Amino acid sequence: MGHGDLYLALAEKPCFGTFLKLPRPEVVDLLAIAGFDFVICDMEHAQISELEARTVIKACAAVGLPVTVRLPEPTQGLVNRLLEAGAVGIQMPRLRTSADTRGLHTMMHFPPDGTRSVGNANAWAGYGSIPVTQYLEESNARALVIGQFETREIEEPIDQMMQGLDVAFIGPMDLSVDFGVPGQFDHPDVAARIHQIEAAAARSGTFMGAFVGSVEQAGKLAAAGYRYLGVSGDIAMLGNAAKTLVTSLHRATSEAQAVK
Repeated sequence: MGHGDLYLALAEKPCFGTFLKLPRPEVVDLLAIAGFDFVICDMEHAQISELEARTVIKACAAVGLPVTVRLPEPTQGLVNRLLEAGAVGIQMPRLRTSADTRGLHTMMHFPPDGTRSVGNANAWAGYGSIPVTQYLEESNARALVIGQFETREIEEPIDQMMQGLDVAFIGPMDLSVDFGVPGQFDHPDVAARIHQIEAAAARSGTFMGAFVGSVEQAGKLAAAGYRYLGVSGDIAMLGNAAKTLVTSLHRATSEAQAVK
């Protein structure tokens, strides 16, 4: 998959990504080799600076791995630089109102769709060699606006929040905490809110996305029509693999000693 084709891929099938919290090009290479459809560079919960984010974004572009950036407080200048570096989308946590959606959509798109300023000294624009009209059209078409739904307090009807949003992303942990039932993802109040968001997304043609912690859950959500699935993260995968290896080593050692 080319790193500008994520939107088209989402229209065709469920896509599996993972959260990038270790800002190293080597991690990007390994995730690309593993076959992930995209990665989410996490500037909300990982210790990633802007420079580190731009470094891994360029690494993603080099291997054709689409990358979105989870950005807790989007500002116009930062969004410009991340998109120009090669990010294909911005993911905003704790979306509460239609104004949040409009603000994010506006700063991610060039006029007349938004207010993003034009700079063509970047790879997307061929460093000035691509006709400006083509660059503007392709950039606007490529930019994925992703909003996380994870708060109890929210503007209703939720349909208004879907306008200009490409992906409605469920943050199950924060949503359960905000409803006062931490970790109870199947609690009636949490489930009702998720169904409310799903229905609004279906009416507007917005893709559904979510964080998933297991293969079983990913399968269920994919079957339910979810397309943008953030599965685990690089730190969790490293930790789980290391734990499994050490456990296996101790088991093998114990079995070898027992044979003696």
